[in-house]
Amino acid sequence: MRFLLDVNAGGSLVNWLEDLGHDVLEVRHRDPRMKDDDIFEWAVKEERIIITTDSDFEETIWRQGKIHSGILRLENLPRLERKALLFDALDKHGSDLDSGAIVIASKTKFRVRKP
Repeated sequence: MRFLLDVNAGGSLVNWLEDLGHDVLEVRHRDPRMKDDDIFEWAVKEERIIITTDSDFEETIWRQGKIHSGILRLENLPRLERKALLFDALDKHGSDLDSGAIVIASKTKFRVRKP
């Protein structure tokens, strides 16, 4: 899968995702203050799933009807717990993300909003 990690998602996930064979880019390397609209545009242009801990992305989708290539919002947890949550999300909902769904992952549940 192709991912775009938002600044708040944590760069510590990059190596782990790459080791699993995923193509990963980080917003912080291009512009750590990049606006959400620009992140959306970049992700759509390159068909990347945005990984974030920020709820603003899904709110923008619902309010403005923003086009996207999939969103994975992780609960903001300590690094090791976030990594485990990411692993579970990809295992359980990787095909949903690939099809452009919004997956909201927390320690207690997953919510999936399909396109």
